[in-house]
Amino acid sequence: MLPIVLIARNFVRTQWLVITIMSAYLVGITWVFAIHEQRAETVFFLQWHSSYVLFLAMTLAVGAIQTERKSRRIIALLSKGIHRWQYLAGLLGGCAVIVGIFWILISGSMVLLYRQARYPLDGLPVLILALFCCCMAASSVALFYSAFLHPLLAAVACAVTLLLPYVSQPAGLHLSGQWFPVFSAVGMLQRFQLNVSGEAWTISLVSLAWILGFVAAATAVFNRRDVTTALE
Repeated sequence: MLPIVLIARNFVRTQWLVITIMSAYLVGITWVFAIHEQRAETVFFLQWHSSYVLFLAMTLAVGAIQTERKSRRIIALLSKGIHRWQYLAGLLGGCAVIVGIFWILISGSMVLLYRQARYPLDGLPVLILALFCCCMAASSVALFYSAFLHPLLAAVACAVTLLLPYVSQPAGLHLSGQWFPVFSAVGMLQRFQLNVSGEAWTISLVSLAWILGFVAAATAVFNRRDVTTALE
């Protein structure tokens, strides 16, 4: 457990600039929205920033292994007897901490906007939990593809996987969106009107299944990869 924590802490430390900029932005934009708060603006605030954090969760993970390879730090870590699954878990843990910071800030902003407009807070924690789990599912998928693809290709593959029910429609395939947490979350946010349905719990559970499955797959692939050179 300790190696995972240390790897996660180091990863968070390398992303301090992203954390600082995004935190300052979220504080500032909350103040702007709070000046003339309306129902539609509160809904838009959550929809807008959910997509931001989801995109950030994917980009953080998709370039993590490539960066570590270029810096040769990954070799130093693995040479100390750290298992590769621990290394991947540490990277994912670092993503979870960063994404968690942003969702805490967004949650605080939503509570402020809700209370200012006298909207009930019932269900908001469940919604935030579902969206956080979706972000971690996106990070897990990105980490899987980045184990054997260049970050750019991994990002494209990750986006296609997350939105596969939508992408497959032109080909005549109709996949059930409930098994794709990010796709389901996008639909839930499009219908969001400050009320939370039981769909949020389903999204959380499916996201957890995705996290476990893609981390296991990433570990299986990563165990067979040569980490001494960066993917070009």
